[in-house]
Amino acid sequence: MIEIFLLAIALIWLIFASISDIKTHEVPDWLSYSLVIIGLGNALFKSMALNNIEFLFYSLFAFSLFFLVSSLMYYTKQWGGGDVKLLIALVTLFPVYPSELLNYFSPNLSLPFILILILNLIMFGALYSIIYSIYLLIKNKINFLKEIKDYKFNKIYLFIPLIFIIISILIKDILFRLMLLSLGIIILITPLTLVYTKIIEKKCMFKRISISKLTEGDWIINNIYHNKKLVYNKNSPGVTKAQISIIKRLNIKNLVIKEGIPFIPAFLLAFIAAIVFGGLLPF
Repeated sequence: MIEIFLLAIALIWLIFASISDIKTHEVPDWLSYSLVIIGLGNALFKSMALNNIEFLFYSLFAFSLFFLVSSLMYYTKQWGGGDVKLLIALVTLFPVYPSELLNYFSPNLSLPFILILILNLIMFGALYSIIYSIYLLIKNKINFLKEIKDYKFNKIYLFIPLIFIIISILIKDILFRLMLLSLGIIILITPLTLVYTKIIEKKCMFKRISISKLTEGDWIINNIYHNKKLVYNKNSPGVTKAQISIIKRLNIKNLVIKEGIPFIPAFLLAFIAAIVFGGLLPF
């Protein structure tokens, strides 16, 4: 019964975090911290009650492993701080699949649960990112179309794949023809995808804000100096509270920040899929 209760808490917390992320692009720290405390507390209680240290070991191992993985994603600017903390909290709470739920679901558990969760997150994250970028495109279609019209394409990107496609038509071997055709399409699509991503970022994800609205973790797109000393490096994963206090004392009216995609809804979908179906890949 306790695992069903923990599942309900996780789902409620994730729904609340998703709403907050969509509305404000922030996730309250207390959501993640409370899940970590609940997860470690539950693991400690089970280990003591059943005289089996492995429950606590699993939670601590998942916490440590995903602290490293999530930190990598954070410092490479793939995820925000709220995303990182919430993923660590989830795997700490559920380092293994909750056995009570096997009475209700028949998931594919051929892989460790935390690996299933991360694979599902990659799939749902990619799908969610595409859908959200299309939403941004539609919302900012005027700016997007103007940027596309003014963009200077290198004609060689069109010429090279065209050669592959023409050669593939002349080849009689079906397998070799498909390989050349696929290669031509990939060469054609890749630069177009990069351009699409670059324009979406430039026109839809850069936002000018006043200094008063600057919050911890915001990605400022320019370096900030004070008396020729670097206060904020644009390549850092996000502004800190200490840097904000310094920046607010400078004679700067506003800044341009990059808003990330509100990614927590993808966490919610990936977690639900992991609980109900387990691994979505056929192994």
